[in-house]
Amino acid sequence: MKWWIAALLIITISLWLVLRYTVSGQYLTLKAKQYVELNVPKNTGFRQHGLKWVQSVLASFPTSQLLHYDRSKLNIGFQSHVEDKQANSANSTHQYLVSNVKQLQTTLYNAQPGDLIWLAPGDYQVTKRLSLGASGTQHDPIVLSAKISGSVRLLIDTSEGLYLDKSYWHIRNLIFNGVCQSDARCEHAIHVYGDADHIVIQNNQFIDFNAAIKANGNYANKVNTFADHVNITKNDFYNTKLRQTTTPSSPIDVVGGNNWVVSKNYIADFARVATGKMSVTYGAFMKGGGNDGLFEENVVNCASALAYQSHLDVRIGLSFGDGGTEKAFCQSHQCDTEHNGGKIRNNVILNCVNDVSIYLNKAAGTVISGNTLLNSQGIDARFPQTSVSVVDNYYQGRIQARDGAFISERNNQRIEE
Repeated sequence: MKWWIAALLIITISLWLVLRYTVSGQYLTLKAKQYVELNVPKNTGFRQHGLKWVQSVLASFPTSQLLHYDRSKLNIGFQSHVEDKQANSANSTHQYLVSNVKQLQTTLYNAQPGDLIWLAPGDYQVTKRLSLGASGTQHDPIVLSAKISGSVRLLIDTSEGLYLDKSYWHIRNLIFNGVCQSDARCEHAIHVYGDADHIVIQNNQFIDFNAAIKANGNYANKVNTFADHVNITKNDFYNTKLRQTTTPSSPIDVVGGNNWVVSKNYIADFARVATGKMSVTYGAFMKGGGNDGLFEENVVNCASALAYQSHLDVRIGLSFGDGGTEKAFCQSHQCDTEHNGGKIRNNVILNCVNDVSIYLNKAAGTVISGNTLLNSQGIDARFPQTSVSVVDNYYQGRIQARDGAFISERNNQRIEE
């Protein structure tokens, strides 16, 4: 055998081993697979044949198998058949029991601080947005709930179900189910708008929406206003099918606002139908110049019941920054950072095989700690505005600073795949 043939063989085998068995090689292989899938349809002739050959070679490399996760062992997400302990409370100003959508809308609009609004068991066909009339107060919030969780379904057939533009409202024990014929119509189960501070969304299910909870500012005034101190805890967010839409498909989509807490939720299967382009979705994100957001003790399963369509089907677990915000929609006038002082701690994020579990975009002063990140590319931090401390995490993939981001690492343990 001639020396140059032997050298070429050694180089080829070495390259194959690097790509197959090293972290950086696996990442490069994924990017190569995405590149060829994206470009094969765009080319013809010799170039297309070359790309197809590369695609066939890459197909011999192992594909990540989805991990099963038994959520029943953890106290997270929606709990059915739970009685609302305020049902027998005598401390409320008034209690109202409603049994149809017309009564519900009237009661929501007329509710006053301290009122409890109970939904009688059954299904409610919501074809127009439900609006509020007044805010609650710190000591007397307004509550909308089912006395027994799981006994009430709001069947949403409109672009947004409940419009929360008032403060101190608590939403509990309900099932929000998107039933639109067109997925593009079922945008939001709940829209948190403007200065809707101190909202609590607890022990609900959100099924088949593009962005089940959407929050953004009121941009009508000279000073934009955003919701602060919002708590989203122990809810389920998932879709039963791939979303047929071009709009953002991220179950929790927060633009602006301070001191949001997203905790102990189960978030899964938030993907769109692939159309030959890269489709990027997130389990939950906060962006738009907000401050001090917290993701804590959530389980995010990028692919539980809905398998990946291709390598262009990109699902990312949690993010501060998402893909960025236009200045006009940002909380800060310059929008230099997408989020400040955010924390991502003690979450389990898995099966985000075509990208990372956690993505930071212009996220200053971030702390990522105590998380378990399985079957993904790990953590990405991007741009000089991003500074992050990554501590005490168990992870697969890699922890990478890109485009000038700063990462401080301590006591992280990489799990061999």
